[in-house]
Amino acid sequence: MILSVNPAFCEITAFQAEELQGQSIQLLAPLIHDASLPEAMREDLSSSGHWQGEVISMRRNGAPLTAWVSLSLRRDTDPRSGHLIAIVHDVTSVRQVEQKLLRRDHFDGLTDLPNRQLLVDRLSQALAQARRHQQPLALLFLDVNQLRHVNDNFGHTAGDGILREVAQRLRQSLREVDTVARLGGDEFAVLLPGATAEGAGQVADKLIERLAQPCRVEGHEFSLTFSIGVALSPDDAETPEALLRCADTAMYRAKLEGRGRWCFYSADMLNRSARQLQLEAALRRAEEREELALVYQPQVCLQSGRLVGMEALIRWKHPELGMISPAEFIPLAESSGQILSIGAWVMRTAVRQMKQWIDAGLPSNVVAVNLSAVQFRDPGLPELVQKVLDDAGLPPSCLELELTESVAAHNPAEAGQMMDRLHALGVRLSIDDFGTGFSSLSHLKRFPIHTLKIDQSFVRDIGTDPDDRAIVQAIIQMARALRLTTIAEGVETDEQAAFLQSHGCEAAQGYRFCKPMPPEDTLAWVQSHTRPNSASRALLAPTAAQAGV
Repeated sequence: MILSVNPAFCEITAFQAEELQGQSIQLLAPLIHDASLPEAMREDLSSSGHWQGEVISMRRNGAPLTAWVSLSLRRDTDPRSGHLIAIVHDVTSVRQVEQKLLRRDHFDGLTDLPNRQLLVDRLSQALAQARRHQQPLALLFLDVNQLRHVNDNFGHTAGDGILREVAQRLRQSLREVDTVARLGGDEFAVLLPGATAEGAGQVADKLIERLAQPCRVEGHEFSLTFSIGVALSPDDAETPEALLRCADTAMYRAKLEGRGRWCFYSADMLNRSARQLQLEAALRRAEEREELALVYQPQVCLQSGRLVGMEALIRWKHPELGMISPAEFIPLAESSGQILSIGAWVMRTAVRQMKQWIDAGLPSNVVAVNLSAVQFRDPGLPELVQKVLDDAGLPPSCLELELTESVAAHNPAEAGQMMDRLHALGVRLSIDDFGTGFSSLSHLKRFPIHTLKIDQSFVRDIGTDPDDRAIVQAIIQMARALRLTTIAEGVETDEQAAFLQSHGCEAAQGYRFCKPMPPEDTLAWVQSHTRPNSASRALLAPTAAQAGV
């Protein structure tokens, strides 16, 4: 029988003292979630006179209560009677905080899906159970194609909305026993206990179809594609990390075969270049890890020595592999679809840098950015260009977009339409590596371009090869007739510069003038090297260091 309670007990339990005094202790027992706990308390009290432990209960008003309870039995002179003293500590808020922290550690905050840590834990348990019962298991690795393009053009709020929609569709498409996890960024994983190769393939087909349906977020309708890699256990791997690697590798193969596809992992994938696989995986995280950087090569007027522009060139410095050539990683970026996000990053960075130089006193000039074929065919390119310029506050005339001759010649009608859209924004357009793509002159005269860049393969031997000299002269004369500017690439010697100047080439770039520089060195170079010169001193003298490059 309850003899007395203090005010703190009443505050914790929401009972009034008069409701409890004189009542049986059994009044509180139904509020305890674990029905076996009162009996355990009695046993300990009978044997030792003490009991303590955590009790999950509820208050009189139904609110949850977690309490740390200490019970002590004080016997009277009659061993058959005594008093029970109960001390109750309310630890509800502490446990709620612990649960929130635990959930934060194991669940993704955006989608409320299990995160990578929890997936690996569940995958370990599923693999152990599969081995014990000799059952198969499948793991799917999903990647959302073009999500960065959405983030860049519509904002991260739209991208987050798409990720939440993807998570919801995945949940609705799978069984209760399956686990859907978000690994980070635009990557998801699906664990299918007991799934055979046939069953995993059917699930992959189902997900591709379900996820391909348009979704409406932030007032915009998006139709995205997904690439899925499938790995099986025990055939492909028997540890969580190894199975994840296999599924990730299969996902990359699916990307290479085209978006909106899925692919099984197979042993022949190991025959691919280990370096290529390593670069493909590392490139996906290069931007967020700030491994990518831009260097800038000045473009100099051959008559006056003035700076007329800067070409932005991308560099990738991997922490373990060192400098990786653009000729090696750009094709990987194009084949995997990553070139859209990388290209957008290059454009944003170059445009912001030019604006900073102009604000620092550099005369208003042009920054040239290369476009890949994938970027040029992206319908959202003009909107991206406009947003980048608006965000930086740079006049459109200060941006030049370079595309190769072969890109411009592919499907001339569509190429012309895209060029017209870009030209309408006020940006400049140039044809890079001119002379290597066998362009039709009928196309060239219709395209709204400003500049032809003479490929360095023709410039390299103009001092010794009469055919190269003839080609370079013809390009310059043709450009003049079409009222186009010419810039020669790869100029390395005084002889090359003198030949180009004497035949009317307006500008040049190359080690003869300056090697590509990081942005922090560029402003100082410009200030010290591009002051107006007389006609007799128009060709800038290289420094000893530049001459030795």
